[in-house]
Amino acid sequence: MTVRHTMAFVAFAGALLVIPAPAAAADTPAVTDVADIKEIDFTGLTEGQKKMALRVMNANACNCGCSKTVAQCRRDMPNSCRRSLIFARTVVDAIREGKDEAAVTKVLEAKAATFVEAKMPDDTGMIYNIDVTNSPMRGPKTATVRLVEFSDFQCPYCAELQKTLDQVLKAFPKDVQLVYKQYPLNIHPYARQAAAAALFANSQGKFWELHDRLFQNFTSINDQNLRKWVGEVGLNQTDFDRALQTGKFEPVIQKDAADGASAKVLGTPTIFVNGRRVQDRSFEGFKKMIQEELAGQKSDEPAGAAKRPAAAGAAH
Repeated sequence: MTVRHTMAFVAFAGALLVIPAPAAAADTPAVTDVADIKEIDFTGLTEGQKKMALRVMNANACNCGCSKTVAQCRRDMPNSCRRSLIFARTVVDAIREGKDEAAVTKVLEAKAATFVEAKMPDDTGMIYNIDVTNSPMRGPKTATVRLVEFSDFQCPYCAELQKTLDQVLKAFPKDVQLVYKQYPLNIHPYARQAAAAALFANSQGKFWELHDRLFQNFTSINDQNLRKWVGEVGLNQTDFDRALQTGKFEPVIQKDAADGASAKVLGTPTIFVNGRRVQDRSFEGFKKMIQEELAGQKSDEPAGAAKRPAAAGAAH
């Protein structure tokens, strides 16, 4: 479990489609106390078995994209990573069955192997017509290049991408706009609530303020902090509570998910440049696609191999 990938894959409302584990961060201290392994019951295990559990969890990486071991992820990101919870329970259950350390490790590896990477669609040249009506937009409305981002506020890869997207917008201040579409994954326990909070903020002109705060604190997202951050950006917390309780923004989240499904979005983050899927999410990758679009517009030819349909809706 040592291969690093850069996208979290999961079906929006179905079975998990996830990825091999990334390499664990070498500069993060190992976990030495089972009390730090959140939500795991070690009752009945001997001290020797508890130490074995910690060794296995410290030696194997979680594959949620956090670059931590299973033990570190349980200690440092209990609210944002449920995958490490599955792995930690797998370890403890195997130990309770009387397995030795090597067998426990094999059981954990087998569990991780069931989390398979979803393949990116082979849609080179395909241009998707994505509805962005009323979606949050950053950048000039007159921009001729539109980036549409399907994202999840608890996804570490999405959080990591924000600096690159900011760099892109600064590099093309007149030519590029960014549209945000909600795509909360079912492996992240508070992603849907965070999406609703962002949409509540959007309804009052505060989307990007809350958006930035959520991604800056993605490992700390929970119900209490969402409410706190809503207040800190100047929004009424009572109104926010009511919006959550009534499911006011659930239809918008479902609409964004359906738009993602139509565009064959399999995980987060997924970005489109004027309807073309981005494969290389480095700054240079974005720059190349944007320059192709701008050059194509000057020659009155689309950058993609297929003809681009008319845009569906304007972003606000």
